[in-house]
Amino acid sequence: MRHTKLFILIVIAMFTLPLWASGNGEAGPVVSENSNHVQFGENWWVEWRFVGDEIEFTMAAPTTGWVAIGFNPSRMMRDADFVIAYVKDTMVYARDDYGTSNTGHGADVSLGGVDNVRIISGKEEGQVTTITFAVPTNSGDTYDAVFVPGQTYKILVAHGADGQDNFTSMHRGRSSANVVLK
Repeated sequence: MRHTKLFILIVIAMFTLPLWASGNGEAGPVVSENSNHVQFGENWWVEWRFVGDEIEFTMAAPTTGWVAIGFNPSRMMRDADFVIAYVKDTMVYARDDYGTSNTGHGADVSLGGVDNVRIISGKEEGQVTTITFAVPTNSGDTYDAVFVPGQTYKILVAHGADGQDNFTSMHRGRSSANVVLK
């Protein structure tokens, strides 16, 4: 009887662990070797391009709340360079954040850094928020990542629940991927 219960627990873990690990109940991200695009789920993706001394990102997520991306955490969210953005009444709001703990972040400016996010555009269509922004490839700010073409970065993505137009509410979905920025 004891072995049967153990076997059942192992089988359940085998089937549910991949769903739990992705953080959103969907399959893991799809990263193309020859593309500047990663797909995390339906209507949830990030793409990028280097333009002069900046890197531009466009990110979309299935929400009418906030969307976020983070770069190179040391552990969970700690030490990651984050950009969090949302659209409210056709206006785009964005904030440059830094991972202050395994599960928390704060505005660069509150830590003594500089907000280096340049908003390009943003919109909500249907139930999808899409934001395009640029950051310097090397801002000189301790709280910002340095972006070098051809290097691999761990990116974290997350989005809030519908209507969560702020920088502080909990995520509704989250995922991560290792990508080569080119």
